[in-house]
Amino acid sequence: MTLAALIAAYQDAAAPDTGLRATLPLAGRTLVERQARLAASAGAAPVIILVERVPSELVSAIDRLRSEGVSVTVARSAVEAADAVHPNDRLLLVADGFVADEVHISRLLSAGSNALLTVPDRGVSDRFERIDAQSRWAGLALVNGQALKQTAAMLQDWDLQSTLLRKAVQSGARQFSVSLESGSAHLEIAHNSADLAEIEEQILAGAVARRHGWVSRYMLAPAEQAATRLLMPTRVMPEWLRFLAVVLTGVAAFLFTRDWLWTGGLLLLLATPLDDIADRLAMLRMQGGGEPSWWAYLLPVTGAAALMAFAYSLSFAGGWGCLALAAAALAFLGAMRIEIEGRDVRGKIFLADRKGMVWLMLPFALTTSWLGGLLALTLYATGSFFWAQHEVHRRIPPP
Repeated sequence: MTLAALIAAYQDAAAPDTGLRATLPLAGRTLVERQARLAASAGAAPVIILVERVPSELVSAIDRLRSEGVSVTVARSAVEAADAVHPNDRLLLVADGFVADEVHISRLLSAGSNALLTVPDRGVSDRFERIDAQSRWAGLALVNGQALKQTAAMLQDWDLQSTLLRKAVQSGARQFSVSLESGSAHLEIAHNSADLAEIEEQILAGAVARRHGWVSRYMLAPAEQAATRLLMPTRVMPEWLRFLAVVLTGVAAFLFTRDWLWTGGLLLLLATPLDDIADRLAMLRMQGGGEPSWWAYLLPVTGAAALMAFAYSLSFAGGWGCLALAAAALAFLGAMRIEIEGRDVRGKIFLADRKGMVWLMLPFALTTSWLGGLLALTLYATGSFFWAQHEVHRRIPPP
């Protein structure tokens, strides 16, 4: 059985906002885009958006989703929605204005079929639809395509979302309760933008790139956060930033061969935060999968080329030993990455990496001690390798 998703997107937002709940802004995009990406990341295809009228904001959101590879179908009625799914399909029903985390969808899908996500009735607002005296619907349900077709055939003037929910309850759907106090705060039925303000801040705080280096964690984090907030509502794609990082690094390598050390070094500094900003944007917009893009493989290659070009420039004054130092540094870096791959090494954050070596070179550049800086980079890479090797192969005392 395949998985499809049905997102209700026809209810108006509450005052002071205008338009649909589905087009409320969230993390630089719209709420319906996050809903659709959550469903798509769980394997749902198609993602059906049930909407009575299609305002321009919703058209733009759907266009963005389609351009990013999400299979989106627009249904203007319950009958159109039913025609888009097979009777044997599993159908993920997403309530109008629903916002949550991936963990909630994963928990529901693990149930197999015919299941509801609920919240306790006590202490929650009426925006969560009541199921019985003890529980309310959290906004997420798993039914089958046949249930949607049967509901659409007898719907008349009733609300599809509520009717399909009632049908699932009457058929004995399993209920999985989530406590709003102890569970994730990313579980809400939003009526206006004020309902999403706190959630957006939590999403921003959680959209942190995997910082394995001391530069990214302790020096560049404020700049990355500010840049992410600035780029969040724009159409800038994460891949554009990764491409820019590769270009800047490649241009720096070329400038080093022309003995433009200061200009090349400045470009390397400017390139260091770009890939982490791209990771933040991708997390916020739920773009891309777990596999790194090919730009992520090109960046270390261009970084290595920049180091060799830098050593080549210095070799005219310092001799061929500069090239040997650079080659040794790269060899130790490669060996270190092989040693620590997939392992949690103590002090890993302080081991040599591309960004750390660029910023380590800065004080030597300010004092024009270029040869001393190259030697420091080689020693840094060498020491990092031996530390990693020691940590990986050290004998663990018995308990």
